Amino acid sequence: MESSSAGYVDVPLGNEPEQQHQPAAAATGPVMRKQPSRLASGMKRLASRVTSIRVPDSVMGLKRSHSSAQPALRGLRFLDKASAGKDGWKSVEKRFDDMSGEDGRLHQENFAKCIGMADSKEFAGEVFVAMARRRKIDPDQGLSKEQLKEFWEEMSDNNFDARLRIFFDMCDKNGDGKLTEDEVKEIIVLSASANKLSKLKKHAATYASLIMEELDPDGRGYIEIWQLEKLLRGMVMAEGTQDQMDQASTSLAKTMVPSSYRSPMQRRMTKTVDFIHENWKRIWVIALWGIVNIALFIFKFVQYRRRAVFDVMGYCVCIAKGAAETTKLNMALILLPVCRNTLTALRSTALSNVVPFDDNINFHKVIALAIAIGAGTHTLAHLTCDFPRLVSCPSDKFQEKLGPFFNYVQPTWGSLVASTPGWTGILLILIMSFSFTLATHSFRRSVVKLPSPLHHLAGFNAFWYAHHLLVFAYILLVMHSYFIFLTKQWYKRTGWMYLAVPVLFYASERATRRIREKNYGVSVIKAAIYPGNVLSLYMKKPASFKYKSGMYLFVKCPDVSPFEWHPFSITSAPGDDYLSVHIRTLGDWTSELRNVFGKACEAEVSSKKATLSRLETTVIAEGRGEDTR
Repeated sequence: MESSSAGYVDVPLGNEPEQQHQPAAAATGPVMRKQPSRLASGMKRLASRVTSIRVPDSVMGLKRSHSSAQPALRGLRFLDKASAGKDGWKSVEKRFDDMSGEDGRLHQENFAKCIGMADSKEFAGEVFVAMARRRKIDPDQGLSKEQLKEFWEEMSDNNFDARLRIFFDMCDKNGDGKLTEDEVKEIIVLSASANKLSKLKKHAATYASLIMEELDPDGRGYIEIWQLEKLLRGMVMAEGTQDQMDQASTSLAKTMVPSSYRSPMQRRMTKTVDFIHENWKRIWVIALWGIVNIALFIFKFVQYRRRAVFDVMGYCVCIAKGAAETTKLNMALILLPVCRNTLTALRSTALSNVVPFDDNINFHKVIALAIAIGAGTHTLAHLTCDFPRLVSCPSDKFQEKLGPFFNYVQPTWGSLVASTPGWTGILLILIMSFSFTLATHSFRRSVVKLPSPLHHLAGFNAFWYAHHLLVFAYILLVMHSYFIFLTKQWYKRTGWMYLAVPVLFYASERATRRIREKNYGVSVIKAAIYPGNVLSLYMKKPASFKYKSGMYLFVKCPDVSPFEWHPFSITSAPGDDYLSVHIRTLGDWTSELRNVFGKACEAEVSSKKATLSRLETTVIAEGRGEDTR
């Protein structure tokens, strides 16, 4: 797979002398790297040569205050080029008298020369148009002497906000309070021309792109004027005291945060939307499964609320029966996520677009948690509430309400526990508790360190064998649900109905695996142990065995365990005439596998006649979009 990385062209700064540009850089091409600080560097230099003006109050309604960066205002005097002479306005006024027409007005083509910016005529023209637009003056009609004096007083004002306003008016040509990338680029070009910064002008598009990327994190295609103001103010304040620099950094950081993250509520909403977008497959499957469980619980709860047994045991029996119904459903569903052959086939179908088949084990764990909750609720409701009420119920009331279900013999604690529903339920809880405990991460990954001989309860082997005890749990569940007391009709004893199809389906899966493993028996042709406890196995590839890069296979080594299968990524190429896997020693099975092949490798070293062919290993490949049968 190819990978690509985004970056920015590292361009020379606007105020660097031409002779400092290294020829070697051109030979090697631009350096591509992500360097947002180029924006800060470039804009600092830009801000030191051009004016920056404040946002009109009509745009943001912000309360304006005098800039605290007075020492840096000298760097914002874009009128340094406007040589009005020592007399200032008097010199401008004299030129106005010489250049004004018969109507007594100064037209745009003479504005630059009049204010002493003859060598920056284009830039001065933009200033003229911007200031005229704000005052609703038609540029074609020119300026009167009074209007020119207003222009001059504002342009020659050293106040930071006054200069900001002129600059923003120049940028925002349509007055909508939004700046597009082209508008930002145009003002950079004009500023560079006015200050004879050829390199800055040459790379104006790059700087404009950097500004838009930093200040438009939402990708809207424009930035608001207040954001550009924050940037320029920050660049000026960055040359002040440490406190001013910190304030500038904080202010700039806020402008570069996407609008959807600027308030706690927006942040939560955005994160929620992102979470739903990334996990919608899981969400709808879990939601559907949850709705079905809730519906079953409510159905059973209401059913027993309307029966005579409710008069004796109350809501406890409703809760117990509702929990039992969800447990039966989940005991059936939990088998489906571990039907590997079926899931492998389904991954290559259109269903994979809406169903997260790769999350099968996580769904298996969620269902197991629901089973534990349902079984625990069912057991506690019976033992702590139903049984005491049943045993202590007055005899006449018991005979009237529940007599037919118990052959008119009121049970005791002993008879309830000794009954078929009683002892099967106790065994079910014990088996489930044992299997579920050994399936937890701490036990399965040998995180728990138990003393001998209990240490055998930790590790994958213990997990694997304990899980197969659940075969007996299914048998006990069918018995438990069939011999219940409060239901006489066989067709209302629904436990076996829930389990029949999933159990048969899972049994056929296991039978298919047994048949397929006989078709893919291979011999190990090479083994090596690398530093870091990594075992590599090279096996003969069956003629009909096909796979793609990125797939994995299941390995079973009879010399270690005749039953256990473990998945490992295939490290050989599809075109190779062998299969290879690299196995890191982490658990008890992989440790034993390493020991077995370690002995064989030692025998190979000590005797050239030794062979690895006796160690037969069976493999079966699985992977997305590939049928390996």
